[in-house]
Amino acid sequence: MQTQTGALLHQAHMTTIEALQSLEEYLGANRKTPAVDELAGRRLKQLSAILRSEVESHFGFEENHLFKVFIEQGETGIVTMLTHEHRSILPLALQVADLAAAAAQSGFTDATWSEFKDAGAELVEREIFHIQKEEMGLLSAISALVDPEADAELAEVYRREVG
Repeated sequence: MQTQTGALLHQAHMTTIEALQSLEEYLGANRKTPAVDELAGRRLKQLSAILRSEVESHFGFEENHLFKVFIEQGETGIVTMLTHEHRSILPLALQVADLAAAAAQSGFTDATWSEFKDAGAELVEREIFHIQKEEMGLLSAISALVDPEADAELAEVYRREVG
């Protein structure tokens, strides 16, 4: 059974995966430092916004609200694993978001492109694997551990804090 909270998290995951796939295609299509035209600039700004939302708002919701429900029920294993992953993904995602936002404004230099390409490739790998874990484990755990009333409350908090 799909919960409201699970549906919202799933929707955010799909948006993030789409952005990461677009990033992966962009990295693969540009061996040399690319020029940033108007379209590329818009895409880089959008990537930056999606990454920030994923790692700041989405992770924050999970850690500050959802994981508390799990801990109250003694389910600390999944919380520990996912929180550890959040801590390793967060600085990398913010680095890529910052580089994308800067490039959207003034383009890439050879050095910033190299940094963006390396960090972006690592982020794609880590974040997609993390999302797969959440899709397989976290969403089913929500269905099993969160009662309908708490689910409705969590979904409302998510809508208010994440969007």
